[in-house]
Amino acid sequence: MKKLRKVMMRTDTFDQIDRADPLVETVLAQIMDAIVAGRLQSGDKLVEARLGEQLGVSRGPIREAFRRLEQLGLVEKIPYRGTFVSELTEQDVEDLHRVRERLEGLAAQLVAESHDTEAIATLEALLNEMREAAANGEHGRMMALDADFHDALFKFSRNGLLREIWVTVGARLRRFLLLKRRHLYPSLDKMVRMHEPIVRAISEGDPDRAEAEARHHVLEAWQLMIAAGKSTTLNDSREAET
Repeated sequence: MKKLRKVMMRTDTFDQIDRADPLVETVLAQIMDAIVAGRLQSGDKLVEARLGEQLGVSRGPIREAFRRLEQLGLVEKIPYRGTFVSELTEQDVEDLHRVRERLEGLAAQLVAESHDTEAIATLEALLNEMREAAANGEHGRMMALDADFHDALFKFSRNGLLREIWVTVGARLRRFLLLKRRHLYPSLDKMVRMHEPIVRAISEGDPDRAEAEARHHVLEAWQLMIAAGKSTTLNDSREAET
């Protein structure tokens, strides 16, 4: 039986929405960010009226955001009970990494095939920033740069469908990485070294090696989690708050 929690959301969980922005997209982004960052936890009930008050919008955009969040696997709608932040199970995480391995391999392959100088410059710049973060012991910054690096792979793949799929996978991945960052970012220098072969293969225009290195990177990250032990606290946000 899944644990569901009916909680009062903090009044500072969300920002008032600028009505110049597309309402549904902005509502979606705010709720997604709160889930990924751990401000909304697994089992938390999402109440349309309360969210509408906090965000300063009507229930229509909230309802549409819920529908899209359900498609992303971040919330679940339970008949006669309401909408809740979904749990993140060990099977979810294993499935995520298996899919991510294939997706990132393809993205890296496409970037290497393109010989895109902007892509290479962007990835090399991110790698240099990672080196700086590692030297300064900045775990939070490293996590953000890691996300930016992988987002860049999909951006420069120039494949619209692949990027759309990554939106779903990336949202779930960020949630997991935030919760388990102590296990997945134990050595910042190692994180830098794990990305270097991908950039090298792309800059040398070797699609097959770029694919192999990207897939190896994902598998290596997955092994770090396994080595740390399959946790029974995948949905515990206390790690994300430290």
